[in-house]
Amino acid sequence: MTHRGEGVVRVTESMENDHPKLDGPVELEAGTCYLVKGKQTETSYRLFQDFVERGTPGLCITRIYPEKVRSRYSLASVPVWWISHSPGDRHYAPTAVGLLAKVIETFIDDHPNGCVVLLDGVEFIMNSVGFDKNLLFVEHMNEYVMPRRAVVLVTVDPDCFKPSEFARLERFLESIDELELRQVLGNGAPYIR
Repeated sequence: MTHRGEGVVRVTESMENDHPKLDGPVELEAGTCYLVKGKQTETSYRLFQDFVERGTPGLCITRIYPEKVRSRYSLASVPVWWISHSPGDRHYAPTAVGLLAKVIETFIDDHPNGCVVLLDGVEFIMNSVGFDKNLLFVEHMNEYVMPRRAVVLVTVDPDCFKPSEFARLERFLESIDELELRQVLGNGAPYIR
């Protein structure tokens, strides 16, 4: 059961659903991967930042240089992994999807009471490993998250995919339209799925 107040959704355990909602400006069900579709990744980062500021442990995996992400979204204490060909600590090549999956799995397992993961860079991974391997990676993450109290936000620009590919990607993930989400975050009203 959820209760709305002051533009925020609070969590209480529900008898009909094993997965509670995460506390935040948007009602998101734990155990779910969300496909945030649109051109503005800024909105996904703002949603992620809001959950982290409310105390939800967060992990950010991004194509943006980590220090820019930390300073732009006030995420000093959040682990930020960079999908990049540049060598370095917490840098992963877009072809290393197995290692990236393990990073996400470990973070989720380390936070059994709930966490949020932002994955921004699926298009870059797809360009590096091909659509089918990218889809397997996303589907694996979705299946891994389902029995756990985690939320994964996967930001994508639909225009980077062929329509048939995007339909396959969208098939198993819950979709959130970035424009609608931006409006909700801008006016403080809850976005309820």
